[in-house]
Amino acid sequence: MTIKLLFDDGWLKSIKNAKNSWVSDVLKDLHGSGGIYLRCISKWFSELPGSNKQKNHLRASLKSKDNSDHLGAVNELSWWKFLTSRGFELEPIPTGKSKTPDFTLKFMDHYVVFEVTTLNPSKDKNCSEINNSQDKSLRRITAKAYEEKMDQFKYGHQREIPSVLVLFNYDEWSGFGTQFHRKIDCDKLFPDKLPELSSIIYVERFVIDGKPKIKGDSIVVVDNPSANFPFVEEIKKQIISIHGNDSWINCDNS
Repeated sequence: MTIKLLFDDGWLKSIKNAKNSWVSDVLKDLHGSGGIYLRCISKWFSELPGSNKQKNHLRASLKSKDNSDHLGAVNELSWWKFLTSRGFELEPIPTGKSKTPDFTLKFMDHYVVFEVTTLNPSKDKNCSEINNSQDKSLRRITAKAYEEKMDQFKYGHQREIPSVLVLFNYDEWSGFGTQFHRKIDCDKLFPDKLPELSSIIYVERFVIDGKPKIKGDSIVVVDNPSANFPFVEEIKKQIISIHGNDSWINCDNS
């Protein structure tokens, strides 16, 4: 299969003067880990199902100099690769007139829809103290669910299948992921009934030697006790068990 590079010479020329951007780190080691990263993302994108038109928005975000746009797109692509390279059947959901989730997963006779999102570093300069930062992270997760993603959750709810928010976190406190299971309080994450949302999956992703990897002990699933359609237990166990005892998980297992 011939892979058409997303990041061709024309793209390299267009971003050569970028500042405060992820591309700066890539350009510093274009013949090493930076180049590996660009080829990896190009390969995954070429393998993602869908027409060129359906993939236009994701393509533009991947190529964007804006850190938030690029990060969100890579996280979406990484979640798809993370599951499909391990045998899960995961299909992108075409965009419609209303907002739609990112993927539908089929496992045996069960279906789940995933909405992949990113919690970027807060721009609140007053939130620098660790304890406050932890609490703010929890509040921001709740805001993601209640204020930004309701239409995506309703998509699954209307079809009577679980809707799961996959949250890649890059918030203020780098140790938040390893402590997440201690901080979790369903009353804080789900203070009011939100029957459309089944669960939140918390994930941390890093790039090591040009390859996107997931931190093994960062994967945490939090179920919504008020969900009308609970996250299917068999699927949840399969996802959690992927990391085993590995500290770092390659997103691509093929």
